[in-house]
Amino acid sequence: MTENVYNQLPEIEDEIHIFFRCAVARDSWCAVGLSTVLHNDAYQQSNAMDRIFAMCSNESSDIVGRVVMLLWCIWQHLHKLQSNGESRTAEADLVRWEKPALGWVKCNVDVALVPGSGRTSVGLCFRNNRGQVMAGMTQWQQTVMSSVKGETWALLLAMEEARDKGLDRVQFESDSKVLVEAIHMKRRGNSEFLSIVHDIISFMSSFLNFEVKFIRRQANSVAHTLARAASSWSSFHRFENIPLYIEHLVVNEMQ
Repeated sequence: MTENVYNQLPEIEDEIHIFFRCAVARDSWCAVGLSTVLHNDAYQQSNAMDRIFAMCSNESSDIVGRVVMLLWCIWQHLHKLQSNGESRTAEADLVRWEKPALGWVKCNVDVALVPGSGRTSVGLCFRNNRGQVMAGMTQWQQTVMSSVKGETWALLLAMEEARDKGLDRVQFESDSKVLVEAIHMKRRGNSEFLSIVHDIISFMSSFLNFEVKFIRRQANSVAHTLARAASSWSSFHRFENIPLYIEHLVVNEMQ
């Protein structure tokens, strides 16, 4: 499995820097609880393939799976930047979250479809107009949804959570352009996706200060990281104190 993932990595000049040494890579290893693996003296080979092979030869199957998943996520991020014609660095793209207006709360939402797990997981995070985390939630289902259906399910969960918390001025952000456009155009149909979209539109008719906005994936790193981590916990997890593995992302975005 590791060899298959590695063979898909982009042909770039400095793989060691991209996957292990740059700021975004280091933050990612820490975010998923693999900092001790990253800094282990036994895994400091100068060749990326040798380093990955050493990790996978000496760590448990659980750690190996997380390493492979992390490398895949980094590769996916690079691939998105390249396919979108982006010339900015990953570090520059990381800090693009915008604070909500005074009196408003912002809720970022994302979904993760974890290969091989058979799970679809959701992460959402509420933040005030200073950028501080107010609350958040993760949840996963033992089922595989399409990406857009998962994003729609995540947004509906976020609106229900906002209602339950008594929040009535909330700007929800999703990196699914298909979903956001379907809501704004009030599309109707018989598909499961459009059925959930209809539920969201009905929800918004009762909460007139609920807004839905499209953002780029690079501005949705907190919710994305939460969604990725969700499948490692119980099927439903709610928090009010900021989890350590997203703290660095929040701090970067507040600067």
